[in-house]
Amino acid sequence: MKKRYFKRASALLLAGLLAATATGCSSGSKTETVGETTSQETKEADNKGETTKAASGDEVTIRLVHYMGEQSKRDALDAMIAAFEAANPGVKVDVEVVASSSYIATYKNYIAAGEAPDIMFGKPQTMKEFVDGGYFMDLKDEDCMKNVLPMLADECTIDGGVYGFPIDAQVKATFYNKKMFKEAGLEAPKTKDEFFKVADAFNDKGIKPFVHPYNFIHGVFHELDSFFTSMAASTGNESVWRDSQEGKKELSDNATVKEAMEMFSKFASYKDAGDAAVDQTQGIQNFAAGQRPMYMNGGWLMGDVIAASPDGEFGMFPTPWSNNAQDNKLWVGIDDVFVVSSQTKQKEAVMALLNYFANEESSKTWMSTAKLMTSNVTVSTDDADDFIKEIKSYIDNDMIVSKSLVPDYTSEYSTAFRTKLQEFVTLDDSQRDVAKLLQDIDYEIASIRQ
Repeated sequence: MKKRYFKRASALLLAGLLAATATGCSSGSKTETVGETTSQETKEADNKGETTKAASGDEVTIRLVHYMGEQSKRDALDAMIAAFEAANPGVKVDVEVVASSSYIATYKNYIAAGEAPDIMFGKPQTMKEFVDGGYFMDLKDEDCMKNVLPMLADECTIDGGVYGFPIDAQVKATFYNKKMFKEAGLEAPKTKDEFFKVADAFNDKGIKPFVHPYNFIHGVFHELDSFFTSMAASTGNESVWRDSQEGKKELSDNATVKEAMEMFSKFASYKDAGDAAVDQTQGIQNFAAGQRPMYMNGGWLMGDVIAASPDGEFGMFPTPWSNNAQDNKLWVGIDDVFVVSSQTKQKEAVMALLNYFANEESSKTWMSTAKLMTSNVTVSTDDADDFIKEIKSYIDNDMIVSKSLVPDYTSEYSTAFRTKLQEFVTLDDSQRDVAKLLQDIDYEIASIRQ
């Protein structure tokens, strides 16, 4: 496969080029990989759906760039594209995979070189500079957005415009092994006290209750965030991280944060010495193998878990922080979002593709292959995995909280915060001091701000 080379602009030239109008996309029918990841091949499928045709009978090519790392997501995307191409003769989709660590820089280079992809991947609110520059299309009135869970559309909204189509409703929660719970005579907990009783019951049987990916800085944060977003939203602390970052309030003065960190510290009391070496990949393997019954993390891991354990039985519940069950709401936010270049020359074909992604058939493919809850609230989950049915029940009963309500630290502030959390959980029980942790975080955040 022929490799495509792109121009690299200097920072000064790039700034100037980004201020100018970007031209359309490149064409062709190849699938490429840019960066660290492996390439994908499009498969043919016999399927039905809405069709679109090239204006003059010529083949139309859509260029789609993403940074999805999970194989289950890539497989789902391949299947959906193959079905779309089968239903739309003369329309081809070129897929390129870029490194997640450098996707924004890559997009800037593409735009500066006049080679902006028709469809890109990412969270609009973290790419506001592209929106402000006029490079993304407002999808607010497009058909693909009609059945999207409103809180997901809200997360893609900037200054009244909707600059991304979210294909799924991501969650952070406690995922659990149903077989292990049944064998132990336990049920999914609904309150904080029940949660720790379950953890203690497994611990007493010589089974560590939680998968702890403590060698993965973000996995440490996911444990905290699996319950703290709900806790913060319920207690009027939605801006706690941003207030800390901006120097408005210190964490050490916040009683809710102290309570949350005490709970977070208690999670760590169930670890063993080997957890300091466990990263996300190993954590997924351990969970799939039934080594531990619970994993506080994001729904993105479940595709790989089920691929490793196809006969496994898995469920989920919001990580409970309160003894009032109604307070323990499910974290829901955007994860996989497609944005459209405002300069695309293939708008009709691009919108046909996104409309196809949004339909019932594609939604079911995404749920069955990527193992993620679709963003389309009208689609049945009757044939989906148990944990997806459970997610849908929380959505239907409005027992959800939007991640967007509690924005995280940004940039180097986020790295410093997560590093402190990682250092904290790897300490011995006698060494973990929540008051000191919060003072240390306050100091680090203030140092960055100066």
